[in-house]
Amino acid sequence: MGLFRRKRPPDGSSDIRLDLLIKKIEKFAPRQYRAEREMYYYNYRILRQYVEPLVVLLERISEFRRLRNEEAVFSRQLFLCLKDFYDLKDRLSLEQALEDYNLYRRYVDLFTFFYGRKGPEISELRSWLLTDSSA
Repeated sequence: MGLFRRKRPPDGSSDIRLDLLIKKIEKFAPRQYRAEREMYYYNYRILRQYVEPLVVLLERISEFRRLRNEEAVFSRQLFLCLKDFYDLKDRLSLEQALEDYNLYRRYVDLFTFFYGRKGPEISELRSWLLTDSSA
């Protein structure tokens, strides 16, 4: 009678976009890390507040060819997208994010899970982020 309202159905366009991104990523990502990608990234699609930052992060991850030509810029953008994904309420400043071991660990894991390679050292990442923090 109005006391119980139904939840709105999820936005289908986000689901379609996520499915397309996941399909694109799975074409190049190392197969042995599929379970990790599912657990630490793809599963977040069921939580409405994570969908938008997840789409942005996966879009950036899917541009893997840029990693060869624009490593510094691309790696920097990946970190910022990852920060936005895990820090939904934007509580961490850039400097605090760089000091957050768990966030850095997730960043390193992202390179392993999606690209099958070692991620940049924290000192390298710090220099890329703090020399140009305007973007």
